[in-house]
Amino acid sequence: MLNRQRTAIVRWPNMRLTTAACCAVALLLIWAAPDRASAEIFGDYVGYTACEQCHPKQVKGWKTTRHGNAFADLKTQGAEKQTIPGCFRCHVVGYGQDGGYLDQGLTPELADVQCEACHGPGRAHVEGGGKPSLIVGKPGEDACRVCHTKGQDAHFDYATKSRGLHGSMQ
Repeated sequence: MLNRQRTAIVRWPNMRLTTAACCAVALLLIWAAPDRASAEIFGDYVGYTACEQCHPKQVKGWKTTRHGNAFADLKTQGAEKQTIPGCFRCHVVGYGQDGGYLDQGLTPELADVQCEACHGPGRAHVEGGGKPSLIVGKPGEDACRVCHTKGQDAHFDYATKSRGLHGSMQ
C-alpha cells in the first residue's frame, strides 16, 4: 500500500491489538511495583529484618551499638559525607555489590553496618533454612579491616571490639 507521497506503508497484522497489550502490561507493572526498590528483590542481601527472625537477641543487641546506628552517625558529620562513596560505603551494607545499598531513596533497608556487612550476603542462608555453611559464622579481623583501616581507625583492637558487636544480648 502507498500513501500520498508514494512511499510504502507497512501494516502489521493485529498491530493495534499488540500495542494495546504491551501498554496494558507496562501499566500493570508500574501499578504493581512498590514505591521504592528493595535490594532483597534484586540481589543476595536481605537486611537485618530477615536475620531477626531466627536471631532476635543478636539483632536487639546490635541495634544498641555504633554499628546499628552507623548511618545516623554519618549524617551528623555533614551532608557531603553522605554522598561520598569512600565515606558512606562503611556505614551501609553491600555498597558496590550486586543487590547492595544504592542510596537512601532506593535501599534504605540496607543502611547501617548490619549483619551482612560482616557475615556476608544472607539470601542463601535464609532460603537454605538457616544452614550454617551458607553464611560466614565467625567473621575474622579481615572483615573488620575493610573499614577499620589503620589510616581510618589506627587504634582499632579486634580482640576488644569483636566482643561487643552484638551489644548486650539480654
